[in-house]
Amino acid sequence: MIKFSCTRSLGEDIYYATLIAEDVQQAKEMAVEETNKKWSRNGGRSREWSVRVLEEGVDGPARILDCGHREA
Repeated sequence: MIKFSCTRSLGEDIYYATLIAEDVQQAKEMAVEETNKKWSRNGGRSREWSVRVLEEGVDGPARILDCGHREA
């Protein structure tokens, strides 16, 4: 498993998620789903998210560690 940092900008808003997933695609999908739950469908599409690997070889299962929103 891999620990990822995911971000998405929407106007002046920045959405972010730190999570553990198997690959980039799963990380994006998890970020979209969690953001949509918390902020009324502002997760957008997975292609709109930027993803960065923070750490490899992390113990699973896949899960959200942190998810938030702030104004730019």
